[in-house]
Amino acid sequence: MKKLLFLLTFAVVAIVVRAQSEAKYLAGAVPEVDGRVIFSRTISVAKLIADDKLFDLMETWAKENYASKAGSKQRVLLVDKSGSSIACQGDADLVFKSTALSLDKAGMLYQLIIQVQGGKCEASVRSIKYEYNDTGSKVNTYPAEEMIVDKYALNSKGDKLSSYYSKFRVHTVDSVNAIFDRIDVYLNGVKVRAGAVEREYNTLAPVAQQAPVQAEPVVSQSGAALPIAGSALSEPKAVTSIATPVVEALDEVPSTMVGFRQVLPDKIPGNIIKLLNNWTLITSGTPDDTNVMTASWGGLGVFWEKPVAFCFLNPTRYSVSTMDKGDTYTISFYTEAYKDAMLYCGQNSGRNTDKIKGSGLTPIKTPSGATAFAEAWMIFECKKIVAQQISPDAVKTTEIKSDWSKNGFHKMYIGEILNVWIK
Repeated sequence: MKKLLFLLTFAVVAIVVRAQSEAKYLAGAVPEVDGRVIFSRTISVAKLIADDKLFDLMETWAKENYASKAGSKQRVLLVDKSGSSIACQGDADLVFKSTALSLDKAGMLYQLIIQVQGGKCEASVRSIKYEYNDTGSKVNTYPAEEMIVDKYALNSKGDKLSSYYSKFRVHTVDSVNAIFDRIDVYLNGVKVRAGAVEREYNTLAPVAQQAPVQAEPVVSQSGAALPIAGSALSEPKAVTSIATPVVEALDEVPSTMVGFRQVLPDKIPGNIIKLLNNWTLITSGTPDDTNVMTASWGGLGVFWEKPVAFCFLNPTRYSVSTMDKGDTYTISFYTEAYKDAMLYCGQNSGRNTDKIKGSGLTPIKTPSGATAFAEAWMIFECKKIVAQQISPDAVKTTEIKSDWSKNGFHKMYIGEILNVWIK
């Protein structure tokens, strides 16, 4: 009897879960405008930004993601700065089923239209067509209006997906959302929003020695006090748009950084090599001597059974002295919208200028006392555990550029990752 009850319970749960997963693909999931399938989303930018600058950013994104390439029909169709519009043709594969013996997939062609206005991107996907071979011979072309609209893809009651058209509808909705999400991530970074599985987060308070206290404000080189994260003065602007990867949270998770959520180091999103190739800052030093620099050499790993981040600093950089002085530091990541601030930090030296003030970024204080910036979409809060100058004898290859060693080899720093903060 117990076994039977268990099986019945399992079956009921499975049915409920499946129904919940299908709900987002039911009525209203595929919008129609004058008989045409048109998906759209308004993507706001967290940072105040001029429309011409936002247009330039989106033009760069379009050319990077829709440049013509062999074997693909994708291309940039139009870039009209005077009209603030960009048009691209996309070409994607929808893989419905893949096994060792069979492959069921369709090619999806579509147009992506981007309109920039008022610091926002109005993105729409339309003119969707599928190239599909369901007869075993000829590849046929089908418009979305005949494949994924409610009339064909749902039953008469509208509460279930049809057996044939459902795969087109589900994969199309997911693919279009992924396009919009990529734009959002490009402009705003990866964010965590309410509704995710709680295990994705570190629900424990930060380690005891790093518990937040009413510490003294950080002081910049100019002598001005910097706000402490968590105080009313330092609350960064909330990001309201949706991004990906997104983990849905069931409950609110305590945070000691206003505007940020804490995640476990093994849940850090993205490819660290790609992250470091984008806009990254290392901020180090003491409360009365703090410096910030751009970074691109480093990585993540495990050392002494601790999650760590490691970085390599040129011995001529002023940040080497501030890294050596302080016990904690931060590695923070930014979207393309903060390109000017990143360039400023990379082109000026902290020896003779207050780069924190000059960058225009908003400094905040992490629980460990290290400095970061409210504009970052992700922050690694690190405690220095190894600082090692690389010696010439340690280098076992001759295939290095002379510029990389003419002033001496880099110094390596390994830091335990105390906390990871994500918007």
